[in-house]
Amino acid sequence: MLYKISGKDQQRPIGRLPETIPNFYAYMLRVNGRKLGRVQSRQFFECVNKIYRENHRVVYRGDKKSVVLPAFGIKEKGFPNQFNEALFMMGPKARMFVSSDRQREFEINIAAAENDEFAKIFRMLSHLLKKEFPYSARRVAMTGFRAREEQLTRYFGDDGNFDDFVKRTGQLIGEHRIIMRDYYLALLHHMDKSQYYTDSFLLSTTTSFEQAHGFAWKEEEKDSTNPIILIGWVPKNFEGRLSAPDIRILRNRMEVDKTGLPVYNFSFFPRQEEVTLKGGLFPHYMLGYIHNDPRKGEVLEINPALLQTTADWDGVGLNIDQSSFHEYLRNSSFGRFFTVSQNDLRFEQHYRHL
Repeated sequence: MLYKISGKDQQRPIGRLPETIPNFYAYMLRVNGRKLGRVQSRQFFECVNKIYRENHRVVYRGDKKSVVLPAFGIKEKGFPNQFNEALFMMGPKARMFVSSDRQREFEINIAAAENDEFAKIFRMLSHLLKKEFPYSARRVAMTGFRAREEQLTRYFGDDGNFDDFVKRTGQLIGEHRIIMRDYYLALLHHMDKSQYYTDSFLLSTTTSFEQAHGFAWKEEEKDSTNPIILIGWVPKNFEGRLSAPDIRILRNRMEVDKTGLPVYNFSFFPRQEEVTLKGGLFPHYMLGYIHNDPRKGEVLEINPALLQTTADWDGVGLNIDQSSFHEYLRNSSFGRFFTVSQNDLRFEQHYRHL
């Protein structure tokens, strides 16, 4: 069961790295703060190439140590070793899980997709699509979105469509309910910093390293050690299951045109190349993270599980020993967590105190 809450080696990697992957040779490679040997470095690059050859989507998340360390209950002096232990055990999680265990008005359980959930979605989308934002990037993005997605904007802008939306989504069966729920929730999540953002079980990542780098270093000084860039991947077969579906996945998985439900082709910030993960980035799909060390320069801390793979590793998911998961959970700021079955990727949400 997977828990989701979460001298330089001159050997060259086999094959060609995709353009979206940064040049890892520009970084000091470390595992738990220790320098990699030649054999370990070669194994790391073989793993990277295997992930690429399997056509997985590599994703990045720009963040701040000042944000992620407290979430795991780690102080600055515990970086990187204590942080690595917690991060590669649990994985980074969505904002909803870093909170109290009290459910809020518009919070949606990651396992729920009933009429009540779709009613909340309609109300949230209706409110945001009619809201006038102050002059900012969000105002520009909303103006562009309304112009591009006129049908969806008109539909959710009309409160009279509330019953129709709940009725049509109520006619969906099986996994189609979850797919459609996540599709609309991703749209809500992309309009970040709204009052609903902290109620979301989604975590934003991007396929653009440059975008993640920009987020990590936003408002930071040149030599800051605060930025951190998390690196992971989404297995091809799990797109739309571990992540929220985009319009391509939506149309491949269900006959959406027959539902009569409005759809959108591009989100609020299409240039950010966002991939929205459900719950968080699993440690099973984490490559590592980049941070700035004042003495060593930019360091790439590698997920130790990559160095425990064998030659026949399929490049899909890593074997993570999570027997100590609840111990790390108790020391963190996470008020809740969730599990997902390995066979059918079925989610269940739990509260920490239970």
